[in-house]
Amino acid sequence: MAVVHSVLQSLPGKWADGLGPGTLDQVVDANFIGARPGGPGGAARILFTVGTADVADAVVRSRCGLKGSGSCIFEALSDSERAQHKALWPAFEAARAAGQKAQFRRARLFVDGLPVPAHAT
Repeated sequence: MAVVHSVLQSLPGKWADGLGPGTLDQVVDANFIGARPGGPGGAARILFTVGTADVADAVVRSRCGLKGSGSCIFEALSDSERAQHKALWPAFEAARAAGQKAQFRRARLFVDGLPVPAHAT
């Protein structure tokens, strides 16, 4: 767990300040997938794994604290979630092209705050 904390705490800024108490303790794994802070460019790309969707949402929502740092956090999805994400990607792009707010929460797509069924693509 100490390795996970050191990876996440190495990110610039105070991105984790908005997380609830104990949230970082529920991150199962965190790995650099790109440059490390202090390296060339100073940006980091981190892939993380958690046990529950609520913790994943909390970590992802905290990413706004990384704006301007060049660093980013990505969530590790299961194979089935990745397949669902890929299937919904055309609907995501179409919604964005139409000027709608589209975002993923794990493998679920929301357009203007409403969930898009996986079979809608």
